[in-house]
Amino acid sequence: MQARAGERDLIFLDESGFAPTMPTGYTSSRTRQRAMVPREDTKNRRVNVLGAQIVGTTPDLLWQPTCGKVDAGMLLEFVCADLAGLPGGATLELAADGLDGQMPVRARSRPCTVVLDNASAHTAKAFKGRREQLTKIGVELFYLPRAGRS
Repeated sequence: MQARAGERDLIFLDESGFAPTMPTGYTSSRTRQRAMVPREDTKNRRVNVLGAQIVGTTPDLLWQPTCGKVDAGMLLEFVCADLAGLPGGATLELAADGLDGQMPVRARSRPCTVVLDNASAHTAKAFKGRREQLTKIGVELFYLPRAGRS
């Protein structure tokens, strides 16, 4: 209701990975002909992306390509810098969670609710443990229920 009234932003956040080479586990060929699939070097060709769909604002899609696996520190930086506002102002201390440095953030002009699934980076202590600090800068986390549970 607050999102519809323009009092709060609603943001759906997730990550995805893309590989330019398709897996060769399934293929088809003509009857009695062996399927031949050329082998391509797949090393360092995967691209991971963090993305956020923001309901009712412009721009409505924020995304960021990432190097390597998406982890809690990368997710926290994306939420603070890209969703909570441009860098500057207050900082969240990261050293307590074994992450390097500080992350510049500033409070949002209006609060937002970030909807997440239960991926390991989303539920890691280094991210989920920052719930109280995120709330102070206007970011509320909402976790979808796990599949198969009501």
